[in-house]
Amino acid sequence: MNVGLHRGTRFRVLGALLLALGVSGCDEAGSEGTDPACEGAKCDAAGDKDEADATRTCFGVRGNGQLIFAHFGSLARIYENYGLMWGASGGSSGSITTFIADSIQMNPQLTDCGDEACSAEEAGNRAALLFKSMEGYLEVLGQTEEAVALLQLAPLVAKIQQAGIEGLAAEDAAAAQAALLELLQSEDLRDLINDELVDMVAASPDPAFHVQDVAGAIATLAEFNADSDVIFVRPGLIDFEKFGEKIGRIANFYAAYGPYRAEGMATFFESCATPGKGKMWSEVAELPAGDGATCGSLFGDLAKEYREALLADEASFPKRIDDTVGSNMHVLISTSVLEGDAVGQWQASFDAYLAAEPRPLDVDFNDVRFGYFGASEDLDRVEENREGYKDAKTGKFRSLGEVKWRTALSYSPAEPGLTRALEISETQVSAGGWSDLHPTLVLNNLGCEQTIYVTRRGATSTFVSHDRRDDEAQPGGVATLLGMTDAQWADLYDVFSPSSFDLSLKEADAVWCTDWNAQAATDVAGTVKDAYNALLVSDDEYWTAAYDNNGDGEGIGGCASVAPAAAAD
Repeated sequence: MNVGLHRGTRFRVLGALLLALGVSGCDEAGSEGTDPACEGAKCDAAGDKDEADATRTCFGVRGNGQLIFAHFGSLARIYENYGLMWGASGGSSGSITTFIADSIQMNPQLTDCGDEACSAEEAGNRAALLFKSMEGYLEVLGQTEEAVALLQLAPLVAKIQQAGIEGLAAEDAAAAQAALLELLQSEDLRDLINDELVDMVAASPDPAFHVQDVAGAIATLAEFNADSDVIFVRPGLIDFEKFGEKIGRIANFYAAYGPYRAEGMATFFESCATPGKGKMWSEVAELPAGDGATCGSLFGDLAKEYREALLADEASFPKRIDDTVGSNMHVLISTSVLEGDAVGQWQASFDAYLAAEPRPLDVDFNDVRFGYFGASEDLDRVEENREGYKDAKTGKFRSLGEVKWRTALSYSPAEPGLTRALEISETQVSAGGWSDLHPTLVLNNLGCEQTIYVTRRGATSTFVSHDRRDDEAQPGGVATLLGMTDAQWADLYDVFSPSSFDLSLKEADAVWCTDWNAQAATDVAGTVKDAYNALLVSDDEYWTAAYDNNGDGEGIGGCASVAPAAAAD
């Protein structure tokens, strides 16, 4: 989608030249070669670049909260059309999706087709089948802690909303405090509830203030409101470390960690992957899988058996969340970071909130950085900015180093409103993964040759910032609350100017343009269907040749550049 020699084409021309000269990206021992994105042991990793003409294909995914199943529908179609990915990036709920994708690609049976290795096409079909089966996982294990966590506690939030505690707090603070504590500590809630929130409510110096504020926040949790800086200091309902543990169980299953039944999964792949290509899960689930079973019933049995065996002795099995981010795929997980004077300002506001004496959060947006977790060599490569981007988002890059998945998942999905800002260190505080919702630029700097961006129609989310060009727009959004000026908004998020958002769309080789905001979060099948059949915006034959529903996306803000041509130059 660039003018001139396309970035993906440039890489393929270079690859052909290297091949002609007898130079591969890595030598036979897997040592560092001429490929800047192939270093050390990573040269031998599955999906890495081990031939000069291999294409490093990557996806970036925009976070979308409770509509996360749109990610799985999108990636199912992308994987079955384009195969396994070399790299990926996401923030907020996109970090969860990237974790699931990374785990799926670790499954050894994606590439093991019995007596011989799977073809690239079959491997893609198998990965796509696993993305589709997330619907099946929800169907058969919908009441489990991990399924509830995947939906960001929506079923449990509904119970709290129905209790009417916010209204009670205005009449009888002590009664409301007792009712809220009883609910937060109930059997079906406590395993995911944030202990810090419980302790604060129990020890509040002003129960009327804290109970009413917390109950009111829970009542609007699913709306992702960002109209008060209290969202940065109010302890949240969800404990994101516990949350990561539950998501980790799903990842364990898909990565074949623990009590995984390989024979049954082999039957599932053989019966359902290639026959299911081009089909939604509802259609795949009806396909025959031998011995009177269907693909749906076989998967359900495998998922239930796995979970029962895992919980019987969970401590003895390895956990995906204890793997290092970037140790398999080349992965970047983003979160916003407060540094400098912003840390002290935040700490003062947090202490004041706990004392029931809230004070404004006065932050300079220059002290807000856009941080990324990943492998050290990947982060170093991105920080070098090999593509030479000069935009505002690239200028805010901050390497957060190598961490385990449990750490990354305790920060990036922890958006303001879901929980308070969280300390990374004495000098850094994470304020959630909203900061880079269009991560194509970091992926290109990482070394991706073909980058597809999974997103939805529409401009910047009002959760990040309202349209600053609209004089009648209500003030709000997390970036605005953190001191972002009109000029900084225009540089970062204005789709009608040469902003970082606009550049991110231009620098994507393809955009997977869903309409997930038009879907109901409770309609999982409808959300997946829209995403699976979404418009592909690209002019690159690498993408368009494999998928018919494609076009230039003209006039579709959020999926294609709508900045004036003169400004774009």
